[in-house]
Amino acid sequence: MRYGIIDIGSNSVRLLVSDDMVRVYKKINTTGLGRGLALTGKLSEDRMIETAKAVVDFVEEAKGNGCEEIYVFATEAVRSAQNRSDFLQMLLSSGIAVDVVASEDEAKLGFTGAYTKGRCCVMDIGGASTELAVGDESGLFYAKSMPIGLVRIFDNCKEDYAAIDKYVADVIKGYGQIPEFDELLSIGGTASTFVAMNENMKEYNPKVVDNYKLTLKAVEEWTKKIHALDMEERLNVNGLEPKRRNVIVGGGRLLSALMRMLGRDYVIVRESDNQEGYLSFRLTNYK
Repeated sequence: MRYGIIDIGSNSVRLLVSDDMVRVYKKINTTGLGRGLALTGKLSEDRMIETAKAVVDFVEEAKGNGCEEIYVFATEAVRSAQNRSDFLQMLLSSGIAVDVVASEDEAKLGFTGAYTKGRCCVMDIGGASTELAVGDESGLFYAKSMPIGLVRIFDNCKEDYAAIDKYVADVIKGYGQIPEFDELLSIGGTASTFVAMNENMKEYNPKVVDNYKLTLKAVEEWTKKIHALDMEERLNVNGLEPKRRNVIVGGGRLLSALMRMLGRDYVIVRESDNQEGYLSFRLTNYK
């Protein structure tokens, strides 16, 4: 059975085409749905239109590639928006129903997709929320989602280091006491972008990214380098997607703050994430 899984995130829309649980390919379209949400509480009309078009295009692509079942889910930007019904109706008018994942389930999806072995902590930095989940092969011991991510940081702080660091420190206190774990894993575009920059990737290579050991030192050095460049100069940085160049500094500060809070000087970056997690739950009667 071939499946299409579309994730409507706060910064990007992503498509996974999978033969049962075997990935065929992934694709991304950065539409910035959550831009301005932290300031207004609402999704902007132009971001909703662009994002809805991206979803429709991915549904058509999935159908064209033989997907017999297509699932579409959304996370924090849609979940928390005052006008989320407007966006959901926009897609429903195109025949696309969206599953808005509850915050307590989002961390579970990421953990299920990324889990490797032993006792792991999975960190998922998104545009509007960031999840931490700890567990092993028997399941989760801890899972929590906090409303902080690249887009929220940019909306609130732009690229002011002092403001970012205070904002991040205040919010991540909310994770409370995190259980002991052996390996720290990271999913999402922030960590993979730092890998791509560190490896000077002119074209994104998921095989290199998957299971890459990304050090805290590399994250902090790249954040400092990017912060020193203007937006035009950032277009010349291999591995940095143009549409991500305005939010990556905040993402880097958040990633490094979380690594320090968790007491780790490196993180293992995973390509398998909440899309695989969502498919897994669907195939085992999730809902």
